[in-house]
Amino acid sequence: MDHVEAELSRLPCVGDLSKWERRYFYRLEFSDEENTRSLKEDRMPKPTGYIRSLIEFDLREANYEEFGSGRKSYSDIPPEAGDTDDRDYRLAIGTYDLKTGKINVYHCGRNLSPP
Repeated sequence: MDHVEAELSRLPCVGDLSKWERRYFYRLEFSDEENTRSLKEDRMPKPTGYIRSLIEFDLREANYEEFGSGRKSYSDIPPEAGDTDDRDYRLAIGTYDLKTGKINVYHCGRNLSPP
């Protein structure tokens, strides 16, 4: 995890990691069979495992209301991971590929963008 955090801290929109509540977990995996079945049954697919080569990261502005600070690793998806709301705080979410060493940032900046 130290390597992942070193790479994240190099991102201009992340920078100093002490300013973030940092949550990490493996990416969920879904089988084609489960995806097909869930479509037929009109429901969300159930994960069939984890993609152990992809680390999901979910960073929230440290000490903003209920957010804490520091690094936390989860064996399953943490509560509210990837969720956003209508409050104005800093947020960074994405994945780190352990095989390639590349970061894929889905969002990095204010939770609410100006209109």
